[in-house]
Amino acid sequence: MLKISSKIPTKNLPIKRVLAKLTQSFIYTNLDDKEHKGEQHSSGKIFKALNFRVGYYDYSLTIEFTSLDPQNERRLAQAVLTNGLKLGEVTITDTSVQLVDKTTTKDALKVKGFVAVDIKDGNNEKRKIYIEPKTSKFQEIIKNNALQKYETFFNEPYQDTFEIEVVYQKEQPKLFFYSKQPIKSWFAIYHIKASTKMLNMLLAIGMGKDTMKNLGFLEVVA
Repeated sequence: MLKISSKIPTKNLPIKRVLAKLTQSFIYTNLDDKEHKGEQHSSGKIFKALNFRVGYYDYSLTIEFTSLDPQNERRLAQAVLTNGLKLGEVTITDTSVQLVDKTTTKDALKVKGFVAVDIKDGNNEKRKIYIEPKTSKFQEIIKNNALQKYETFFNEPYQDTFEIEVVYQKEQPKLFFYSKQPIKSWFAIYHIKASTKMLNMLLAIGMGKDTMKNLGFLEVVA
C-alpha cells in the first residue's frame, strides 16, 4: 500500500466535493492506460485492479492507494516524489510517501470500511437505491462481486471457503461525492473467511462497487 500525506496551506481548499474525482484522475494519469480501462468479466462487467481512500481534514490530506500489481504503488510514489501531488489545478509539494505491506498470510480477517452496493429502482431505472450491509441482499451482492473479480484477475474459478459476515454497522450512512449524484454507504465491520489469495485481492482492490471513487477500501481490524 502507498500512503501519501500532504500538508495544505489552507483548510478551506475548495475541492472537497471533487476530491475523489481529482484523486482518481491523478492516479490514472500516472499509470498505464490498461489500468484505466480495467478488465472484463465474462458477464460483461469491467473491474479495476486498483483502490484508494482519500481523506481531507483541517490542513491535512491523506491518500491511501492499493493495487493488485504492487509496481503501480511504486510508480505512483515515484510520480509524487518527482512532480509533487497534482490534483486538478492544485499542485501540493509539501508531501511525503510511505510504502506499507498490507498483505496477509491468514485465511480469516476482520476488516472495516465503507462498502457501496446499489440496486436499480423498479420505478426509475436511472435511479440507484443504496442498500445497507446488514441486509441479506447486500451480502449476496458483495460476495458475487468478489467472486467475479477473482475470476477476472486470476482466470480461474474460486473453489475455497468464502464467508462474509457483517458484525457491526453504523445506523446512519455517509454520503461520498464523486460526480453529480452522491454515493451512499454505511460504515461496517466484516469478518471474512476465504483463501489467502482472495483476502489479499480484496485488500488490494477493495470490496463492492465504486472502488475507484473513494469506496470499498478495507482496513484490517487488529
